[in-house]
Amino acid sequence: MSKILSQYYLQVVKEVMLYVLSKTGDIGYFRLMKTIYCADRQNLMRWGDQVTNLDYYARKHGPVPSMVYDGLVALYHGENSEFSDIVIIKGNFMVHPTREPNMDYLSETDKESIDKAIAELDGKNRVQIEEYLHESVYKRILSTKGQHYSPVDIAMSANASEKVIANIQEEEILRQALS
Repeated sequence: MSKILSQYYLQVVKEVMLYVLSKTGDIGYFRLMKTIYCADRQNLMRWGDQVTNLDYYARKHGPVPSMVYDGLVALYHGENSEFSDIVIIKGNFMVHPTREPNMDYLSETDKESIDKAIAELDGKNRVQIEEYLHESVYKRILSTKGQHYSPVDIAMSANASEKVIANIQEEEILRQALS
């Protein structure tokens, strides 16, 4: 991926984080990461593409966007991270925004997917979110060496139809051919 494209996707991730926080208020890093995962999953199901383009890995507590996790942990330990300019960590991993989201980076469909993800996890505590996201695809991926989710895996975790999965596979083939 080109440096310009990488910078663009990093900015999208930042704006997604800020958008979630603008809707939820301060939340724990766990809920923030799971909301981003669910937003990407919602978008994949409807449009065949992720909002953030993040890589997800199966970890003990469910799917994790490693770049976001690493950045938030660095902030928690008082270190600089790619998110130092947009959030601070308060108390025990509570994420607090330092500015409003720049809506120029989010489409209407992105916002719909994020809003659905927020609603999807609303009312669930940490244990319930873990149980909810520890479905069969997660368990299969957790047992593999790389533990990396493909976009198809993410869609399958939401019981995507064969048609949706075929569309995502076609998009992946096209994306690989163009890179």
